[in-house]
Amino acid sequence: MEKRFEIYSKGKKKYVPSWEISNTTIIAQGHLIKIAEIFDEYWGELDKLPNPEFVITELRLKKDKPDIFTFSQRVPNAKPKFNYHLEWRNYAVLPISTYENWFQKQIPSSTRRNIRASEKRGITAQVSEYNEDYIRGIMSIYNESRVRQRRKFFHYGKSFEAVKKENGTYSERSTFFAAYYQNEIIGYQKIVWDKETAAIMQILSKMAHRDNRPNNALLAEAVRQCCQRGIKYLLYERFDYGTKTNDSLTQFKQNNGFVRMDIPRYYIPLTIKGDIAIRMKLYKGIKDRVPDQILKPLRDLRSKWYELRETK
Repeated sequence: MEKRFEIYSKGKKKYVPSWEISNTTIIAQGHLIKIAEIFDEYWGELDKLPNPEFVITELRLKKDKPDIFTFSQRVPNAKPKFNYHLEWRNYAVLPISTYENWFQKQIPSSTRRNIRASEKRGITAQVSEYNEDYIRGIMSIYNESRVRQRRKFFHYGKSFEAVKKENGTYSERSTFFAAYYQNEIIGYQKIVWDKETAAIMQILSKMAHRDNRPNNALLAEAVRQCCQRGIKYLLYERFDYGTKTNDSLTQFKQNNGFVRMDIPRYYIPLTIKGDIAIRMKLYKGIKDRVPDQILKPLRDLRSKWYELRETK
């Protein structure tokens, strides 16, 4: 029997159907077509993820089963291993050997100048404890503006307890970083570690200090920490989002040495409806199907609306 499981989507809490299989939570989302996946698969430890074929078998036995189950291989395993329908999901990946190699060969001169500029302007990036001062530092960044990157910022105005809970996930294998300017936290970063890979869960700084390049300082410190731990790949979620390419976030990743790596994501039908949905590729979201030349004017209109509301 399915249970209800709490997740956060666009900064808001909601409850979705879930099942426990091999000590792992499987969640399903969608209305007409229920698509199931391993909860936080991207953040899970590779060695502790369940065998996907066992999960498929177990889900098919459920009376309340979802329509589709999806799972992904993990960076850097790009060669398909399973004989299921697949789509290529792109990731932003930074291959790491040494800090010197990254600094001298993997990033452009403009990024090196930004890192040096942050140091000259008094920005220090360092590992921090996850304590009350750090959480309040995050809150000060969240509450700087209701709008970020021309869209509504979902973390604005959150309570101390909400910020503490949402940023404290996987704390036992995470490192928290802070960028300081004159004893003030102006940026923060969280990295979740695995054996050979690590993933940036969040990197964010105050817009008022953008010219001081705190994000560059934080990322440089992240690379240092990866080198010390023998991490081979640093991940920063997707390289391109949907049909949108070469936006400011993608440019930031590219300028800091991240490259695009395409990894197989599989879609397995569990019901007749799921089989039809896969044949018609209805599992894809609007952002993955609609050309960016159509979506961009809509994003611009949305941004103007948010900016207008902010100035009132």
